[in-house]
Amino acid sequence: MAKMKLRYFPDPVLKQKTKRITTFDSSVRKLAQDMLDTMYANDGVGLAAPQVGVSKKIMVIDVTAGDDEDDRRNPIVFINPVIIESEGEMVGQEGCLSFPGVFFEVKRARRIVVRYQNLAGKELKLEAADNLLCRAIQHEMDHLEGELFIDKASSALQRDLEMTKHGFMEGDVEELEQQVKAAGGTIKLHANEPVIG
Repeated sequence: MAKMKLRYFPDPVLKQKTKRITTFDSSVRKLAQDMLDTMYANDGVGLAAPQVGVSKKIMVIDVTAGDDEDDRRNPIVFINPVIIESEGEMVGQEGCLSFPGVFFEVKRARRIVVRYQNLAGKELKLEAADNLLCRAIQHEMDHLEGELFIDKASSALQRDLEMTKHGFMEGDVEELEQQVKAAGGTIKLHANEPVIG
């Protein structure tokens, strides 16, 4: 098990676009396994290469991670993923391993079809709709494009409150809480929310 060092906002690597993987060798398999080990060790359900300082188009997801009923794992490794279909809209809470403790609502497509390559370079397609896998794929693909979930918040005010509470922004938490309440928003506890990546 090789755990990699997570990169936290505002590390510049998180805002860089990644490069396509063209060689499917043992170094790619090792990177994928190290990323999975890192994701599991940090209780995440997804992780993209920039989050461990690597600017390559690879991400790992396991929405069964943290499933207390049994210790099964069902990871998916996505190399060079591209969303080829998307429709609808869903809004839900997201967290990110690069923003510890920060959770807020984010808008995503309700249904997607993603084309990607596996560790052998074989091209595959996967459809996901109305679930955590659908949300996680979009979240991790944003990382591969140098985009972050803070740019897709449903409420900039709620995002700013969460970012300020956890030291990612400067500001007065009480004042922001009052602004959120005045705008009709609620302040939620997020103890059981999955952290995507």
